[in-house]
Amino acid sequence: MTLPGDINRRAFLARGPALGAALAAGPAMAAQAPTVPHDGVLRVGCLNVMTYSHLPHWWGPLINPREAQKDLAFTGMRMTHCWDLEAEHAKQFAQKFGCAAVERFDDMVGEVDAIISGGYHCHGWNHILHEPYLKAGLPNLINRPFSNALTKANRMIDAAQTHGTPILNPSAYEHNDTIDRAQAWVKENKVLCYNATTAAEDYPTHGVHGVYMVVKVIAEAGNPIVSVSYRAQRWDRTPGVLTFEHRDAEGRPFFGTLHLVPDSLGTIRIHTAETYGGKGFEIYTGSSRLYGRTSFWGPTLWQFEKMARTGVMPESYDQILHKQQVFLAGWYSMLKRQGGAVRLDEVPEDWQSPIKIEGRPDNGTVDRFREIFGG
Repeated sequence: MTLPGDINRRAFLARGPALGAALAAGPAMAAQAPTVPHDGVLRVGCLNVMTYSHLPHWWGPLINPREAQKDLAFTGMRMTHCWDLEAEHAKQFAQKFGCAAVERFDDMVGEVDAIISGGYHCHGWNHILHEPYLKAGLPNLINRPFSNALTKANRMIDAAQTHGTPILNPSAYEHNDTIDRAQAWVKENKVLCYNATTAAEDYPTHGVHGVYMVVKVIAEAGNPIVSVSYRAQRWDRTPGVLTFEHRDAEGRPFFGTLHLVPDSLGTIRIHTAETYGGKGFEIYTGSSRLYGRTSFWGPTLWQFEKMARTGVMPESYDQILHKQQVFLAGWYSMLKRQGGAVRLDEVPEDWQSPIKIEGRPDNGTVDRFREIFGG
């Protein structure tokens, strides 16, 4: 699949040192800042609102405070419409947060200023669910993982780039003060190696948080990842370890590891020739409910609102694509190479990673998505 501009996948990987510069370029302008009437409130439509979603427990209460729960509004956004694969779930969410449930996933075009998707099971169909909103130019928050195939990821990025639509594909492990400080430190130092940890029940739902963290701190500081290996007895259990091969701005290779463990939120220790024992950074959720919201859950929503109001993406399309390639290379290493290293350009365009996780009671949601949308 060939995309306009810089997003052709194999050409993207062949850019060598130029790729490092592209990944370190920082925020990117996707479109003109949208006009937000309605007394300055950003009207948000929500997709995938209930089953294994960040919206009912983590993001929703920060956007639409529930009076009975004594919530506080932490943003200038309001959820006004919602959709879920199961109509009854959408109605439950709408009643809980005081918004309107819609029948079809694309019924919110023309009704809202921005879109947030909170689900996991939907990621194999994000390219379908988000396409109407990407083509309409509405800012989209597409929860992790972005997609389970490169062709689908390319389709979303192509639509966004064509229509000047800003995208945020976030993890709370990227958007926090600790990780911003870690990335700034890496930009000022020559990394020899690093070791990181992430709390993970499995690779695709929580291991991906650690992948996004490593990409933000190391790759987006100008050190792109060129290969990934992932070794574990099972991808749906901990422990496991990923090894990343990087190239710095001079083409020098170095390596880092990410350990998937049950008892760590997110940490990274970075080694240089001048720093004895390495420099460590640890993510904290806060010492109370209030600080958990302001230090861990809130920043993702603030980044999204800022992007929606200004049109400036915290990550460029290049950076989003790089994250997706790294995530899928980890999958491909585990499932197809017995943990051997996989170059990012070795993952077939149409290869699809698994979505169902053994033992989860909500796996039927995946079957329902497949029944309705195919694939």
